[in-house]
Amino acid sequence: MQTYLKAIIVVIVLLFLITFGVKNNEPIRLYYHFNIETVGIPLYGLLYLSIIIGIIIGMLVGISTRFNLRRMVKTLEQENKGLKEKVEEEKKEEEPSIQPPVEKQEEREREDQ
Repeated sequence: MQTYLKAIIVVIVLLFLITFGVKNNEPIRLYYHFNIETVGIPLYGLLYLSIIIGIIIGMLVGISTRFNLRRMVKTLEQENKGLKEKVEEEKKEEEPSIQPPVEKQEEREREDQ
């Protein structure tokens, strides 16, 4: 169901972009500082180019964030592994102290007889 909903949304957005491009195909010129002027570009082309540049910048920022998160996950996994090993060692050390000494066990067995 979600796949169909996504497909419908994509089709609607594409139709909107296509109709926008058809209605706004007149070339425009952009003027910058120092008398820099662009070649005549259709308005829809300029808008699409801006959207694509924004997507690329967003992807680059997302990739750097993803790499930082992966590095953090590896560090935390190593720390977690070390802590688990430490807990296991402490459990092994505590096990003999929980059991009564052999001498006391023998005394109890004699008393029971």
